[in-house]
Amino acid sequence: MRILIRFITKNAAGGVEYSDKIIEAPAITIGRATDQILQIRDRRVHLQHARIEPENGDVRIASTTLAGVSVNGRSQRETELKPGDVIEVGSNVLRVIQAPEGADFAISFELRDDATSEHVEQSWTTPTSGISGWSKRRISWVLLVAVLVLAFALPATTLLHPSLAKLVRGSSLLPDDGLWLAGPLHNAHSSTAAECETCHVNAFQRVPDVACMECHDASRHVAAETSPVLGEIRCATCHREHNEPAELVNRHQDLCADCHTALPDDIDLQPAGDFLDAHPDFRVSLNLPGPGETEWNIEHIRLADALTANRSNLKFDHKVHVAAEGILTPDGKRVIECAECHVPETGGARMLPVTMDDHCSGCHTLSFDPDDPARVVPHGDPAGVVQALVEYYSARLLGEGPDVVEQRVRRPGRALTREDRDRAAAEARQQALAVATDLFERQACSNCHEVSRRDDGELPWHVEPVKLSNDFFPHSDFSHAAHDTEVTGCDSCHDAQNSEAAEDLLIPDIDGCRECHGSGFANRNNAQQMPSTCVMCHSFHYDRKGVYGGSTP
Repeated sequence: MRILIRFITKNAAGGVEYSDKIIEAPAITIGRATDQILQIRDRRVHLQHARIEPENGDVRIASTTLAGVSVNGRSQRETELKPGDVIEVGSNVLRVIQAPEGADFAISFELRDDATSEHVEQSWTTPTSGISGWSKRRISWVLLVAVLVLAFALPATTLLHPSLAKLVRGSSLLPDDGLWLAGPLHNAHSSTAAECETCHVNAFQRVPDVACMECHDASRHVAAETSPVLGEIRCATCHREHNEPAELVNRHQDLCADCHTALPDDIDLQPAGDFLDAHPDFRVSLNLPGPGETEWNIEHIRLADALTANRSNLKFDHKVHVAAEGILTPDGKRVIECAECHVPETGGARMLPVTMDDHCSGCHTLSFDPDDPARVVPHGDPAGVVQALVEYYSARLLGEGPDVVEQRVRRPGRALTREDRDRAAAEARQQALAVATDLFERQACSNCHEVSRRDDGELPWHVEPVKLSNDFFPHSDFSHAAHDTEVTGCDSCHDAQNSEAAEDLLIPDIDGCRECHGSGFANRNNAQQMPSTCVMCHSFHYDRKGVYGGSTP
């Protein structure tokens, strides 16, 4: 089952943040144990408290505890779940939400507003001077020996031989080296939880990078040969295992700022230390026409310069299309919404490309004959347009089409001569060129494309090729879905209502983003800004950089 889990947290400023995680699992396990998918740090919750899994086409929650779980305010041992249901487990609230495209089931996970630290506090008893005549010193020595035997000597036997390690770890009575764990193991490594030597290759030594690379073919941020500093950083420097909370990604601001605020002179990058006031202006990647007619180059330029450099060879007026009073369409006058053309991809991060067939043809038809409005010419192929018109009018003249309305050459009972066919072909091409002239220069093509006449080719028209830029920020992690809220609609970031040219780059500058996103340190932000660290928008590993080449020890 493909499951989306949305983790919802509140920051110090009172704002709400959430992050989505997609997992592939037969069920969602809930409990206090470290092997649970949703691990709850609440001592009132059992180690394996409940499971959410599909059953006969539905999704049900079942609890192994007598008290069960609270579903919509009622205690349940087992019940069917539907979107909108609210599940309470300890101080945590799970809500069943509508699963997006590409997911079979979706829930949100958050802490209750009235949750306190009471359920995780420890209560201590008054110390005593001794027990049953045994002094505290004697008890201490006995406990010391017991700890050395049970917590060190016996677990250490797992280092002697693999078969012995399997025996000790599989026993429910003997303590194994799991006692040495500094913290819980992340769910991502649960498949190797009982095989410590998978990562800890050498006993009592740090986990080497080569052990990580046995499973992870990770690319690195900067090529090792151009960055001796990064070449000395181990995987475990950033990916900390056995730590609370159990997160494998270090999100601290200084992780990136330590290097990006002190860049060598030979690296062509601007320093970046904090998004609030120490971040360079945005740069965007644009597809720009190259020296040849069909050549395009991707250039990474400053956003301020891109406002005049963006050129896709497309004629388009956002202001007309999204006018509040509506626009005239074949189905009458109606108001066009942004979402009709700009459709998010699965997960909501980027937008799918806008295409003629999917988004434009409903209003901009390529029909050419009023008597046959369903007949259209192909899009994107000027030669194919003329060929389609020649074939259409040839069939009409010869009377060979299935929906013939005239027969000016073919006569019943008489075979066509060579002269008849030549005359029909010449007349069909003449009529096709006349209609093509109207399509290319007045009626259809020139409305959206740059069309010019040429006398040096087979076709008298040349249509400039169109290539739109779909990924303006390939080095950043941006999600439209995360910004689609009741107070942040499309027009809050994109000024489409005032754009009259396709060259306009409707992307907000850094000051627009700073209205909501501030420093990575919460105490520097105002009430409207959420703490935004580097890794909120930027990944460390880039595929094009090749395999990570850090140090091996």
